[in-house]
Amino acid sequence: MCALGCGNFFTRAGWHCQIIDAGSGPATYISTPITLPGGKPLDFYLIERGSLVEFTDDGVTLFALRSIGYPLSDKRNWRGLDNLGLKFGFTLSDSGAFEATFPATDLNVWGAQILRLMAAVLAWEEERSAEGDTDFSLTDEIELLLRAKAPGRKLIRNASLQVGKVEMSFDFLWGDTYIDAVAPIPQSVNPKLRKAVLISKIEDPADILFIVDDRAGKRKKAEDELSVLGGLASTILFSDFQQHYGASMH
Repeated sequence: MCALGCGNFFTRAGWHCQIIDAGSGPATYISTPITLPGGKPLDFYLIERGSLVEFTDDGVTLFALRSIGYPLSDKRNWRGLDNLGLKFGFTLSDSGAFEATFPATDLNVWGAQILRLMAAVLAWEEERSAEGDTDFSLTDEIELLLRAKAPGRKLIRNASLQVGKVEMSFDFLWGDTYIDAVAPIPQSVNPKLRKAVLISKIEDPADILFIVDDRAGKRKKAEDELSVLGGLASTILFSDFQQHYGASMH
């Protein structure tokens, strides 16, 4: 009985690696088995510059996300992905490429960071898809209401909150309040519950608000989830939030 060869494993597992001409010199092109809906793999390039290695995905990740419907031509919607990059040591350039430069001797460390980034992008997409807000329509509407209610108040989209060793992301930081839009489905509600539980356990908990989407026939499910989330944190239906703050828009 023969063991599965290492090269055969990587090929069959969906990895692809080849040296290509990058114009300014050779580059190593790597295609990973981490795929977005539709089967598009997340790819990247490594370019040696003396003792340094440059990493870039050449904008392929954002392009792939745009191709499946995410409105990332609007750079305001990049913030969540930008935060993911920063978390693992990468920057998101003005052209929409994840980039990093590191010593060639640290490739083992950065190889792990690259995989973490790719997996985090996939998790970001899965969460957005589960919440049914791939076009950012709910978050866009909430942002309009927040800006209308208090034009001078600080508003940050895709804000991060550190709770102990756990870093949490929220759709907004409005003044001192962290806000999340919530679809009335388990895939969206369960992560919010975990956030609320963790935050409630600290000595000086942050102010958070969940806004549950009850648009387009979701009212009954939204009311059910309102009672669940409301027991742990401030929670409001989107229609009630809109009615309460809508007057400020006129």
